[in-house]
Order: sequence, then C-alpha cells, then structure tokens
Amino acid sequence: MSCVQNESKPSLTRWYIDTRQLTATNSSLPLLETLQPSDQEAVKKFYHLKDRHMSLASNLLKYLFIHRSCRIPWNKISISRTPAPHRRPCFIPSPALTEGTDEVIPSIEFNVSHQASLVALAGTIIPPSDAASTTPAALFANPNPSSLPALSVPQVGIDITCVDERRGRRNSAPSTRKQLAEYVDIFAEVFSARELDTIKNLGGRLPAPAQAQDADSDSARETETEAVEYGLRLFYTYWALKEAYIKMTGEALLAPWLRELEFTDVVAPAPVPGQGSAGDWGEPYTGVKTWLYGKRMEDVRIEGVGASQSP
Repeated sequence: MSCVQNESKPSLTRWYIDTRQLTATNSSLPLLETLQPSDQEAVKKFYHLKDRHMSLASNLLKYLFIHRSCRIPWNKISISRTPAPHRRPCFIPSPALTEGTDEVIPSIEFNVSHQASLVALAGTIIPPSDAASTTPAALFANPNPSSLPALSVPQVGIDITCVDERRGRRNSAPSTRKQLAEYVDIFAEVFSARELDTIKNLGGRLPAPAQAQDADSDSARETETEAVEYGLRLFYTYWALKEAYIKMTGEALLAPWLRELEFTDVVAPAPVPGQGSAGDWGEPYTGVKTWLYGKRMEDVRIEGVGASQSP
C-alpha cells in the first residue's frame, strides 16, 4: 500500500524473499557479518532458525534498499528508528556521510513485513520538494496516538498475512459459518460494524447457509466448507489491510481511529497454485476503497496479491 501526492507519483519498490528453502537446507546465517554489530545481535536473539532467517532477510532488504536508493556504501549504513511510541525502522543519514561533498542524500521511506518465512519490503524515494522539509524523524515525532498520517508526504505500509497459518491447529479453526461469525466478532475493536458484517456475509460472493433440511447433504457440507474457507481468507485480507495502513502511519492496533478506518470493495485473493515458491503470484487487485471517518481517501493506493501456499 502506498500513500502518494496528487502532483507527483514516486515509483514504489517492492522486494520479496522466501526463506523457506534456506531454513530447510542451511543452519547458518549467510551475510550476517555484513550488517552492523547491533543488527547482527538483533538477528541472533531469535530462538528458532526460521525466525533468525526472516530477521536476517529483513535487514538485508533494508540495507539493499538504502544502498541502492541513497548510494551509501554498505558498511556505512545504519538503521535508525523514529521517536517513541512509533519506533519505525528508518534511515536518517549521518552528517559524516556528506562532509566535504555537495552531494545530497535522497530521503527515503520504507516498510517491511514478514510471516511464514516470507519477507517483504516496500519503499520509495521522497521527492525533493517534500524531502526538504520532512525527515523520517520529524514525520513521526508526534507521540499523540490519535495523530493521522501526513498525507502530503509519500508513506508506505506493507503486510504479509498467512491465511493457512491455522493448518497446524486445525481443531481451533472455525469449521462452520456460525463459528466463523463468532471468531470474527472477537475482533470487534479492530473492524467497523460494516466490515464485520461484510466478512461474516462473505462479501455476498457465496451462497447463504444451507437450509436445515439440506444441511446434512454432501453438497451442503461442501458449500459450508467452501464458504468458511473464503470467509477466513476475507478476514485475513481485511486484517492485512488494517496492518498495512497502521504500519504506514506508525500507529499500533490501539489507534483510537482504527474502527473509523474502513475498507470497501475488498476481494480475498484466490488460492494460487504453484510449488510453494515466492515467484508464484496471483493477479494484483487494486479495487479496494479506503474511508476514514466516513470520507473517501483519494490519495491512498492499495494493492493486494495472493501468493502460493506453504508446501
């Protein structure tokens, strides 16, 4: 997801790393020594190998984006964080990097996400007209949790959501429309009433629950299973949209305007056939509309895309 100016539309960089093959074949941490010592320690703090690999990949993507966008030598890169309470990773160039030169280091904006061994980065270079008055530190310096994004400055947010993460705990996953509705209601503080109804009604894309006299038929059970599967995919799609937006703003799920942030025309990405590779992607969908306090937000662009399921 990206938030851009009307006058200027910066290009958006998106990179993905699938670490599943690495974790399955290699217990080491390749290229770890190329990171700053503090980042190396942060990677090694994770207990599980797959989490260390995701953290490593996340850092490597951030370093690479900074290196290519700002033309900073790799060994001079240092990841900063915006002021509390947001603490978003960002790049604030050290004055030492430009001492004795007239070269201007571009201001950049990026965001990362990782889940189920997939790691993603979205980033953009802030146009000079905006960068002259806005730095990452200044952009998120307001500690007021009700603050809204500075829409005149490009901001990005990205989120990966694994819709089959419940595979290992199938007994706890909803298996009927009724259970799905009860599960969705748990998140009433995150979603608006309209979003909750849309998820529970499957966006009107699948048949209503079977009538009582037909409920025990094989076709009815298949329809129920299909409906629940789609409902869960729709739920996770809404969840990813919320996560990406609040990551763009630097807020947490406790943002007081969270339920006032609504998404409409949402379509859950269809399952993508493939060999479980990060190269297996569905068709991007850009038809989602964003609303805040009942007002359509015209300067927000959202794109959702499905990837192949874990093998």
